[in-house]
Amino acid sequence: MQIAFVSQYFHPEPFSNSEIAQAMQQRGHDVEVLTAVPNYPAGEFYEGYSNKQKRRENWKGIDIRRVFTLPRKSGALRLIVNYLTFAITASWAARFGRWKKPDVVFVSQLSPVLMGLPAIILARRYKVPMVLWVQDIWPESATFTLGLKNPLMVKPLRWISGWIYRRADHILVQSAAFPPMITRFGIPDSKIRIFPNTAPDCYFPVAPKDAKDKAQLVPQTGFRIMFAGNIGESQDFDTILDTAKALQTDTDVQWVIIGSGRDLPRVQERVSAEGLTDVFHFLGRHPQEEMSAFFAHADAMLVSLKDTPIFSLTVPYKIQSYMACGKPIIASLDGEGARIVSEAKAGVVSPACNPKALEAAIRDMLGKTEIERKQLGRNSLQYFQQHYASDMLYNRLAQWLQEAADSCEPLK
Repeated sequence: MQIAFVSQYFHPEPFSNSEIAQAMQQRGHDVEVLTAVPNYPAGEFYEGYSNKQKRRENWKGIDIRRVFTLPRKSGALRLIVNYLTFAITASWAARFGRWKKPDVVFVSQLSPVLMGLPAIILARRYKVPMVLWVQDIWPESATFTLGLKNPLMVKPLRWISGWIYRRADHILVQSAAFPPMITRFGIPDSKIRIFPNTAPDCYFPVAPKDAKDKAQLVPQTGFRIMFAGNIGESQDFDTILDTAKALQTDTDVQWVIIGSGRDLPRVQERVSAEGLTDVFHFLGRHPQEEMSAFFAHADAMLVSLKDTPIFSLTVPYKIQSYMACGKPIIASLDGEGARIVSEAKAGVVSPACNPKALEAAIRDMLGKTEIERKQLGRNSLQYFQQHYASDMLYNRLAQWLQEAADSCEPLK
């Protein structure tokens, strides 16, 4: 099967798209990727990449075509320009570029939903079906991320989101809470299937003795709470900092932050201004392949999101990554993500944007014995293996794509 894979984000950016493409290739399918020049999450092009460098790349046997991209940088206006640029340049490439004729078009749709436009063009051009994997619900994700409140701006986004969703032959959703947000656009339940995120194979349990090279970067005293991933407004670092300040007086909690993002400079400024530099350790961005070794030196992993309705439907990607490494989880979020951590008995949960509740949850974790915390980690890993194992999910995806290619009516 020839798969045209469309997404604004791909290797070396930290998303599952690269693993999915590899998994399809390993199952005997040929994958051709349409994507942007990598610039997430820092907003700048990755070293070695630009609009003049590595626009065509063969990565592990996968052909990648990168279209002209304006990097995100910082600020809502620049992000909007980034979104629109990809939609336009990728649509042009889809319409006029030379492609291997696909049997199916697969779209990994994070933000923006506009990345569905070039996929629709490809599917129509070659008269093949399109499968859309929804990981961010629009327009709600946009209204929060971009701070849009004016109905004159929100209404067109709602229209274009519904227009794109209705043109998919099949829709996959990353959360069991997503389907009502899709069916409201007049899409039948029969077109929707749940396809959660997994974690890359490089995430697995590692003992501290097997990760000695990371010991010098991570504090070896105190109770180490580690956060790994994007540092943006959505991750609600103000709640984390308020909690850290409250815990600083009578605990030895050390906060280890791995990653980067648009909110990082502000977070670091606040850490400095509020006298938290002794307990916060910013390690910067590191390759995914090193994460398991870092996690080995954490006593618990932290996941947080703002208290917006759309985020309560979402399962943050890092939950699966933490679980795959068999780590106890401290969750500061609402809805589906909180439900999963609780159902798995994988850690402690507090409502989003509630520093006092997060403080209480962390004190609960601190009060547990080492044996109890290890059991939380075992529960975490077991839940991952039962619900998110990559082989199980990728076999399912390959089957669905093949079924779509074999029997689905193509876009008209």
